[in-house]
Amino acid sequence: MAYRQTDKVAARLAETRAAILAAARGLVAEGGFAAVQMSEIAKQAGVATGTLYRYFSSKEALCRELFREVSAREMGMLATIASSHEPASERLVKVLRTFAGRAVKGRRLAYALLAEPVDVNLAEERAFFRRTHAEIFASILEDGIENGEIPNIDVRIAAACIAGAIPTALIGPLAPQSHELDSNPDRVVEEIVKFCLAGVGITLAAGQEQNRERRTVA
Repeated sequence: MAYRQTDKVAARLAETRAAILAAARGLVAEGGFAAVQMSEIAKQAGVATGTLYRYFSSKEALCRELFREVSAREMGMLATIASSHEPASERLVKVLRTFAGRAVKGRRLAYALLAEPVDVNLAEERAFFRRTHAEIFASILEDGIENGEIPNIDVRIAAACIAGAIPTALIGPLAPQSHELDSNPDRVVEEIVKFCLAGVGITLAAGQEQNRERRTVA
């Protein structure tokens, strides 16, 4: 009779896998992908080092899965905002602020995902992540053009430019040795938002500017 995995065993395996990924995520958030060591992950996850290899064939495979998991969660959040029924310009502002704002708050993990030198496998994941990001922007821009909120532009090129501009602008501020975000992180986020909006012909409304100033002062 063929072995059939029970629900209890499946749940335990899933729990162990989640613990391994959580431990790896913590290490990346502290020191980037370079800080990931299988022995330390095993220690923090409460499993034997050999057990890790039952779930992930190598450190590279583990890091790639972690990259996918974290990126999928972030992209899912942005996609939810993008698919709401608010005006396209408001959705665009929210997606920009959410992406840049979350990167600033989780700066070490964000730097690892966006800019840390990585092997070819993680570079491929990063490229896929950026293309997915561009698709989210493209969907908003298409709605905005259709509704007359945004001038008629080449959506594909504009979306790719925005998706590339955000991580490029964040590389310096997010870098481990940088202190740019220590005093006024909101300024970095809002400058990115304004630049991206200007690129598609949108200017922040007076009320939105005032809200930004209040957040910055606070």
